Amino acid sequence: MSCTTCDTLRAELATAERNGDRSKAVDCRVLLRRHPEHDDVPVEGKAERKAERKGEP
Repeated sequence: MSCTTCDTLRAELATAERNGDRSKAVDCRVLLRRHPEHDDVPVEGKAERKAERKGEP
């Protein structure tokens, strides 16, 4: 099942990360977390995935 709100926010998040707009990326993550379907489910961005691969906290 796909949610258009989530799809839009994920696209905006990807664009913000690509453009280096950290503020917009954080905004998108917050909105995704607050979305009713996503309570307590973290939304990872490129920076978090990269840190995990390097073994950083």
